[in-house]
Amino acid sequence: MLSPAFFRKRWTQRELNGLVAREMHEGRELVLPIWHNIGPAEIIEHSPPLADVLAANSSTGLERVVSELLRRLRPDNSPLLVARDFLIEKGVVPPIVTDEWWLNIVEFKESQLRFPDLNLAYRWIFPLPHDAPDYGEERGINIAWTALQLDWLSEVEHEGYCQLTHPERVHTYIRKWPGLFECCRANPELLALYAPQLTIPGYDDGFADVLDASLQLPYQEALHFFRYSRAETLDAGEPLCGDALAWRHPGLGNFSDGELAYSFVHAHTHHYTREFHTGFTCLIWLLADASNWLPDCVRSRLLNGMRTNSFAWIGTGNVINSENEFHRALLKANSRFKFSRSIMADLESLIDESLKSLSLSERSAEISRRFIKYDFIGGYYDQNRRLREGRRGG
Repeated sequence: MLSPAFFRKRWTQRELNGLVAREMHEGRELVLPIWHNIGPAEIIEHSPPLADVLAANSSTGLERVVSELLRRLRPDNSPLLVARDFLIEKGVVPPIVTDEWWLNIVEFKESQLRFPDLNLAYRWIFPLPHDAPDYGEERGINIAWTALQLDWLSEVEHEGYCQLTHPERVHTYIRKWPGLFECCRANPELLALYAPQLTIPGYDDGFADVLDASLQLPYQEALHFFRYSRAETLDAGEPLCGDALAWRHPGLGNFSDGELAYSFVHAHTHHYTREFHTGFTCLIWLLADASNWLPDCVRSRLLNGMRTNSFAWIGTGNVINSENEFHRALLKANSRFKFSRSIMADLESLIDESLKSLSLSERSAEISRRFIKYDFIGGYYDQNRRLREGRRGG
C-alpha cells in the first residue's frame, strides 16, 4: 500500500526499489500497488516506474479495492476457487483447494463425465454445464458439478435406484442431494432413461412441465436409445414420441410391446445406460407383487412384451447358466418343453436369486406359477420360429 507514510520510511523504499528492479529484470508483474491518500505526482517523485501502475485506490472503498485485487490476481478466475465457492453456495463444504480430493474430482470429470464410458455403466450421471470450457469460471463450474455428481453416485451404487424402484423413494433421493433436482430438470430425457417411472402422470412431481416439453419434441429431435435397426412400432410407422418418454405418452408412443420390454431392461444411448438388473430379474419383478404400483396399462404391456420378445429376458447376462437344468432344457428343447421336478426346482432357484437381489421376500413357488401362466417358454419358442421363418423368407 503506497501512502505518504510508506515513502517516509527508508526500509520500505528500499524494499519497493528491489521489487521494481526484479520486475524489470524478470519481465513480470510483482507489485500491485494500492494508493492511499496519495496521487500520481507523489508517486512520480518517489518511484517513477510505478506512476502508471495502479491496482486500486483506497478512496473508492474497501469493497472496490478487494474486487480490483481479485480481478488482477485472478484475471481468468481460478477454476478450483470458483468450484469451491459454487459448492459452498450449494451447501457443500469441500476440502481446501490443496487437498488431493480435488485431483480425484478432476480425474473423474475428464475420464467419465466428459466422455462417459458405457462399459463402466455409471448411472445417474449427467452432462456437465459447459461442453468445451475455455476459461476459468466455466472450468470451475464443471469441476463443482462433478463433485456434486460423485456425491449422489455414492448412494446410487449402494441403494440401486433404477427403473424398478418405487417412485417415492426415487423422489426422496433426488431431493436429498444438492444439485440433483436441478440437474434432473435440466436433463429430463436422461432422468426418464434412469427412472422411467417418474414420467408416468401422477409420479412426476416437480418434473411434469419439463417432461411434457420433451414429449412434444419430434421423434428425430428427441433422445434415441441405441439399436441396430428401426424401433418396432404397432403400425410399422414412426414412434409418436422420444424413446425415453414412451411411458408418458397416452399410447406408449406407438412402440410395440416387445420394444417396450427390451428397452425397459436394456435401454442405453452411446454414453448413458439404464441397465442395472438382468432381464430375468426384471421379469421376476414384474411378476412379483412389488411391482403392483406400476399402472396396469404399462405393466401388462411389459409382461406381454417379455413374452413376445424373449431377448428382453434371455441372453448374455440374463439366465445363462450351464449348471442350471432349466436353462439347459430351454436351449435344447423345442415347443414340446415340459417341466420336470428338477427343471422346476432349478427355475425356482433362479427366481430365488433374483428375489434376493431385489431384497424381496415373496415366495419363488408363487412367482414360478405366474411365470408358467404367462407362458414365457411358449413365447420364446414362438419367437425362435418367427426368426427361422424370416431367415428362410429372406
